[in-house]
Amino acid sequence: MIQPRRQAHLFVMLMLFASPSLAQLSTEFLDVNGQTRTYLQYLPVDIDPAEEMPLMLCFHGGSGTAEDQLAIGDLRDKADEERFLLVYPQALPDPNDDGSTNWQVVTSGDLPYTLPNPHSDIDFVSSLIDALLGEYNINPARIYAMGYSNGGGFAYDLACRLNNKITGVGAVARTMYAESYAECTVTHPTPVVTILGTADFNSNYNGVTYEGTLYYHSSQSTHDLWIEENGLNPTAEMTAIPDVNVGDNTHAELYQWRDEQNCREVSHYKVIGGGHDWPGTFGNMDIVSHEVIWDHLKTFDMDGRMSCETSGTAALLRQEWNLYPNPGTEHVILELLDFDTRATSCQVYNASGQLLKNVTITSLRTSIDVSAFPNGVYWLKVSDRTLKMLVH
Repeated sequence: MIQPRRQAHLFVMLMLFASPSLAQLSTEFLDVNGQTRTYLQYLPVDIDPAEEMPLMLCFHGGSGTAEDQLAIGDLRDKADEERFLLVYPQALPDPNDDGSTNWQVVTSGDLPYTLPNPHSDIDFVSSLIDALLGEYNINPARIYAMGYSNGGGFAYDLACRLNNKITGVGAVARTMYAESYAECTVTHPTPVVTILGTADFNSNYNGVTYEGTLYYHSSQSTHDLWIEENGLNPTAEMTAIPDVNVGDNTHAELYQWRDEQNCREVSHYKVIGGGHDWPGTFGNMDIVSHEVIWDHLKTFDMDGRMSCETSGTAALLRQEWNLYPNPGTEHVILELLDFDTRATSCQVYNASGQLLKNVTITSLRTSIDVSAFPNGVYWLKVSDRTLKMLVH
């Protein structure tokens, strides 16, 4: 199992991020594919090891740092109030761009940021999620990501290429990269929140095509993909955002596409006159980007909006199954508190998504032999529900 290595902040970092909850912020290290990756981690105050939490990943823009993203999108107070683990990952220098710290989107080499690098950011995030799941009681069905500019493009890419681990994403000041769009695989309802200015000349609202090559899809095309993947009504509901700060010379409109049951959703904040900004910190001041993204995404898990009623085995297992001991060593017991004959089997997957074992369920309590499994994080799936299983 991949384990993070921890180091205290330098004094200059402590001074930079001085706050009442300072002790909860740390710089973490993770070895991935032989390289050391870093990230800022914030634990909500008074954390209880038994407390199940969502996870929010926040990605900086091109040539930026994790500290930059914390400065513009500080969710620490929200994390304390609403109980989630907060992480700001750091990109490595890109040797194809004079060492700029860019998130590697895809690796075809056909477009900017796609020349092969000696590292994989998808591998980094996948390993980071596994490491955090192994260390904290994170709900694997509530793992969200947001990002600014290049980091926003990477958030889309995560929603496409790491959809099995990412619940939903928010992107600020970026439309979808053409190659992310072309290689997008969606396996569950995926909420998406976008924030984009109509005068953003770095991430053009209408996309970017240069010498006949499409680089970035338009805002509408970006939304069309997620509308189709989520099976949403193609007609949006528009809400005017109160223009509470007339001095920023911009105003915003909220467009939302939903399914008939209001269980799946795509939301877009169109900032009229807005530039390459992070509204709420600079640019438009009528919304706070990181807060509205969190407020939208937090209502969803891998099955859609959590307030929606479900039926059948999925509803049964959401509240009425248990796994113990967890961590296990030789055997773990899957307990169904109210047996349903439709739950006839469960599957055990490793952290990479490889199926390791199929187990037949014949009673309320089923023993699962894990004695041959290496120590690490595994996933037990019954019907449409998934539970983290630890083997130590």
